[in-house]
Amino acid sequence: MTRGAPSSPAPVRSVAFALLLAAAVLLGRWAVVPGTGVNLVWPAAGVAALWLLVQHGRRTALLDAVLLVGVVVVVDVATGMGAVAAVALGLVNLGQAALFGSAFRRLAAPGRPGPLLLDMRDLTALLVSAGLASTVAAVAGTLVLQLVEGGASVGAALVWQARNGAAILVLVALGLRVRQLLLSRRGVEHPDLLPFQVPRGWRAVELGLAVVASVLGNLGVFLWMPQYPIAFPLFALTAWVALRFDTGLTALRTLAVGVVAVVFTVQGHGPFAAVDDVLARAGIVQAYVVIGAVLGLALSLTRDQRLVLTARLRAAAAYSEERHRQVRVLAQASRTVLLADDPRAAVCAAVREAVGADGVYLLEPDPDGRLTSTAAVGMDLPPLSFDLDPPTSLTARLFHQATPHFSADVTTEPGVSPAVVDDLGVVSAAWQPAVLVDDRVVAVIGVFWRVPVPDLCDTTLGILSVLGTEAARAIERGNLLEQLARAADRDQLTGLANRRRWDELSTVEVSRAQRTGLPLTFLLLDLDHFKVFNDTHGHQAGDVLLREFGAAAGGCLRDGDLIARWGGEEFAVALPGCSADQALVVAARIIAAVPLGQSATVGVAEWVRGESAAQTLCRADTALYEGKRGGRARAVLAGQPGVVVPS
Repeated sequence: MTRGAPSSPAPVRSVAFALLLAAAVLLGRWAVVPGTGVNLVWPAAGVAALWLLVQHGRRTALLDAVLLVGVVVVVDVATGMGAVAAVALGLVNLGQAALFGSAFRRLAAPGRPGPLLLDMRDLTALLVSAGLASTVAAVAGTLVLQLVEGGASVGAALVWQARNGAAILVLVALGLRVRQLLLSRRGVEHPDLLPFQVPRGWRAVELGLAVVASVLGNLGVFLWMPQYPIAFPLFALTAWVALRFDTGLTALRTLAVGVVAVVFTVQGHGPFAAVDDVLARAGIVQAYVVIGAVLGLALSLTRDQRLVLTARLRAAAAYSEERHRQVRVLAQASRTVLLADDPRAAVCAAVREAVGADGVYLLEPDPDGRLTSTAAVGMDLPPLSFDLDPPTSLTARLFHQATPHFSADVTTEPGVSPAVVDDLGVVSAAWQPAVLVDDRVVAVIGVFWRVPVPDLCDTTLGILSVLGTEAARAIERGNLLEQLARAADRDQLTGLANRRRWDELSTVEVSRAQRTGLPLTFLLLDLDHFKVFNDTHGHQAGDVLLREFGAAAGGCLRDGDLIARWGGEEFAVALPGCSADQALVVAARIIAAVPLGQSATVGVAEWVRGESAAQTLCRADTALYEGKRGGRARAVLAGQPGVVVPS
């Protein structure tokens, strides 16, 4: 249940009810049948009952009671009633309203946001409570009048009970429907609370026809053909409105029809005015109003219950369909993620489809200690990066805590990136850590919506949890495969490309040079006297020399150049876009960078069109051994006289 804006303060409502009650008492005093002391209607009973019912539990209880009695007393005295009788009847009205409210709250359906008229149980509670309260009040009021003024009778008590019961039934029903409308406008939600829908199009035309038919029908019954007792056909119009329109409109029409019947009867018109006995006439009018009200409300509330049930069935069907869709998406996602070349993008796509999001991020820790986006699907998602230590964002905190989080309104969430809220127009968001079985978090999935999402159901939360686990497994599996791939392509000691990788990439470089016409030069490097160094200092020192030489040689190259461990103490280098003369300069830098006081010899061969990579490297190998024979610590260009490079 969602609360909207607060309603008017309770004292303001109390004053408003007091003014309405004063008008109702005046109307009741006006509706006295000429020549008798019988009030044909007493709308004050309905206003008072509604007043105490909706004000129950507020701090104005004493004020409400004083105002209720005071208004009745003042108006009654002002219109000619004795003070003692007025005070007594004021207390009777208070007791009647309090008894009605207590009975209605006990009998009406529980679990509601205050008193409402939503189904047949509420209507039954209204009928029983109105009957009980009006009966007790009729007995008490008749006794009061008998003691104070004399002349009361059983017939007068029956009229009292009928008029007060009718007033409570009609006015409380209308008041509760108005309250329902106000609650709907303030955003209060309840599964049985149907929002009021203004008739439009053909329904508005139909409502207009129903109003016209009601007006003409009442004029015909009470003015044009008063000599015929045919008021009952008007019940057909009541059924029409009740079965086709909102219950509030039905209650409003019931009030209007009751007012018409009373007004015409008081003026001596209509079929009820033909009854000579005043008390019988009053009872018949009230019975007409009550029967019409019960018929209309019963039909209308039954219609409301049917609409509520239909809406629930549709919602349940839609919910079931959505859950089935999510399960299908989840099953498909598991297969897709398992087989995808890029499991990160596959996870994001699966999450987006499963929960109907506008965009999904996958964020993982990088070597620099930051949480960085590695995949994104939907929206125009910019790259994101957050500090992990200390965590400066909500996403980073959730990564550390390994807990999911949902926010219906991200503008109220501290630590949410402004790039997400302002630039992308995100309204709602969810974060799901990707956790392995050892409780290690490897990533966070960020899910974003541009439309408000009030909450996520348990099924959706479960799907996010499962996909988070799938993401963790996919990322871990991808990392392992990547490590295996690197191990297959890398030399285990130096971390450089191995000979297998060299064969693949050198062939690619030859193809590119042949296509572009740019120069390509190969170097073959060999550490001088490596066996002597290894025997003198040990194999571990030899391994250190190989690693440091590989790193030093790589540091002399450009991005895009290729260096690989060819075998033993030999290394191969490919220099795309580099001529032989330029390659000799690079070779000189490498020779100068040899660590641990050692030296190296370099064979240099520029690729010529028509040669394979292996053939060019073979010429570099020949040049290398020429350099070895020439004294080592030098670079030699294949096919040319040796060029001695100072060590």
